Amino acid sequence: MHTEAVDTATYETKRLQLFERHGFVGETRWVSDSDGRRTWLLDRVGETRPTVLIHGGLSQAGSWCLVAGRLDGRVVIPDRPGWGLSYPFDYGSVDFRQGGVDWLSTVVDSLDVEDVDLVGASIGGYIAASFALTHPDRVNRLVMIGAMPGLHGKIPLPLRLMGNRVIGPLMARMKITDPEVNRKRVFANLVAHPENVPVDVLQDDVDAMSLAGAGHTGYTMMRSMCTLGGFHPSVMIADELHRLDCPVLFLWGDSDSFMPMDVGRQVADRMPDARLHVVADAGHSLELDQPHVVAEQVQAFLHG
Repeated sequence: MHTEAVDTATYETKRLQLFERHGFVGETRWVSDSDGRRTWLLDRVGETRPTVLIHGGLSQAGSWCLVAGRLDGRVVIPDRPGWGLSYPFDYGSVDFRQGGVDWLSTVVDSLDVEDVDLVGASIGGYIAASFALTHPDRVNRLVMIGAMPGLHGKIPLPLRLMGNRVIGPLMARMKITDPEVNRKRVFANLVAHPENVPVDVLQDDVDAMSLAGAGHTGYTMMRSMCTLGGFHPSVMIADELHRLDCPVLFLWGDSDSFMPMDVGRQVADRMPDARLHVVADAGHSLELDQPHVVAEQVQAFLHG
């Protein structure tokens, strides 16, 4: 099966149907920052403290479709800048870390609550942790899923190449149009069992990457974060995480190829209230690899 590029209205409809098929129904709305830039989010309104799910790097809100419906209470799922339906963004124009904190501040402020629970996958975990360090009074509990940037200087070669000024733009123009090709070329590097990822999730990823500007967003994001040698020093965050005094849970796949789990364990051991839970038979993108385990762990940690 192949796909053509989709317009944003068609994409929004298809993604909402994806969430509904996997048990999550929420209200869509737009949140504007002080410059009028609009973030798209899906909000299942409830009376409990909001749980904000922040997607990973080369991804968008749809990556949470297998987990969101398994969580209780109010759940808010935004598209990060440049991804999905949120405003176009060139990450070369800002400090990556501060830009992430500023964006998440806009999202949290829009919820009209004192504090939130944050659940971030990969780069989403990095943004969540950066926000918690900057605004400790706004975060009740924090979950980081998969190896996140800034704990260790190394980064997989394909991601380093994506940020290269010569190779990166070429990679940004390459498009996968078949979900089964996506399974073999992309998801095989993200999960331990790509054969188990539902085809509608693969199709959603293909559709999202066909949206205007997605490739350029990926290039500028990786360029702002790393060189051919690894992460920029400005991205490193491991030595600051001991300042987090809210309860923290690291969920780490035993087959995460992005970073050894010992790195996460050492970081967690230096923090005042953190623990690392290793998920067996799982890769980097746990929310797609073992969504039932992720949901159980998150649910128990936030509401247990």
